[in-house]
Amino acid sequence: MSSTEKPALSLDSVRQEIDGIDDQIVDLIAKRFAVTAHVRGLKQQTASAWASPLRPAREAAILRRLLARAKGTALSPELLVRLWRNILNESSRSQAPITLHISRHLNNNMAHRLRLRDYFGAMPVEEYRDEAQALLQIDSVPGDLCVVETEQPWTEAFMAGSAGKAQVIASLPALKEGDMPKLLVIGQAPIEVSGQDETLVITEGKLPRDFSPQPLWQVKIGNHRLSCLPGYLLEHEGPLVGLTRSNTSLNLKVAGRYASALEVEA
Repeated sequence: MSSTEKPALSLDSVRQEIDGIDDQIVDLIAKRFAVTAHVRGLKQQTASAWASPLRPAREAAILRRLLARAKGTALSPELLVRLWRNILNESSRSQAPITLHISRHLNNNMAHRLRLRDYFGAMPVEEYRDEAQALLQIDSVPGDLCVVETEQPWTEAFMAGSAGKAQVIASLPALKEGDMPKLLVIGQAPIEVSGQDETLVITEGKLPRDFSPQPLWQVKIGNHRLSCLPGYLLEHEGPLVGLTRSNTSLNLKVAGRYASALEVEA
């Protein structure tokens, strides 16, 4: 072998390198959770009104940044999101217990159960007869979450106040698979601007054809119409305030605001 040639790597040396990387990953995760303990203390001082430790906008911003960082590497977006969702979930669970409340119909859908597992990890799940019963639980236990299927009949109970102060705070799947999300997460976590947001409104009729911004998607659920509008919109500001004043028969109610599903750049 010439002096310029590098010695061939052995299997043992490669394994030793992998072991060293694994050790560093464990140390970094432990360090992250130690820092999370400080975050928990700060939240208790500045945001004690919120029962839930979840911060969906912050979590979405973290994942967007990491997906951008991983672009061009061998790390798949699906794996990255799944890994960090588990880290974020354990961080949240260390701050307060969280139970997911779902309907029997959702629980019987294996694809949806897998989505819940990928997004919420090992959080406990409780099943109820229907969406109305599941929504009632987060009114009595504000720190918990209710997950509903977007097209199932949940809007009637929501409009009647079954969920109390809770609103839609996230959508699933986390990685965009189409215009309309499969599942909606309802809870009492703070709703904050993430930079790429959507506003969900419930009405008793169609939005005017000339209304701007145009909905990203719409679906009819019983007597209600669910419309997703681009952006972080407030009831007392345009364009929603003008819409409600000129179309009182719509009985418009904002169901929530959430970060848009993550999109992977080609």
